[in-house]
Amino acid sequence: MKNLVFISIASLFVLAASAQTTPDNQTVNVTGPALRIDLPSQHHRMHPDEFYDYMRSYNLSNGATLAVFYRGRKMYAEVGDLGRHEIVATAPNVFVALDRQLKMTINLRGDNDASGELIMAAPRKQLANAGVIRKQRLVASVR
Repeated sequence: MKNLVFISIASLFVLAASAQTTPDNQTVNVTGPALRIDLPSQHHRMHPDEFYDYMRSYNLSNGATLAVFYRGRKMYAEVGDLGRHEIVATAPNVFVALDRQLKMTINLRGDNDASGELIMAAPRKQLANAGVIRKQRLVASVR
């Protein structure tokens, strides 16, 4: 009987020790894509006739309209009536607003067909402690 009690207690210690030494390799870290609007130090120099192909209105997946246009020698983009933003090309089909409020990728496919995405800074939200939050989020895709 003493041996049975001794074996039971010894097996408990063995189980406790093995449970403590098992490495925790069951953890998986998953990160999503970072939605950031960064303005590179150098811009892609786009010739006016290259930009001309992008000058039009695009219907967005959220029902809004993205307008891309020239004023003088500057390129602009405007979503609905939210105000225009001066843009520069950062790649042949990627444009970023100089105020870092929007970034768009436009893939032209044929005469009137395009796809892409629009990342736009969300409207400011006032916090109770008088702080301001401004987040960047995917607003819509170009369709």
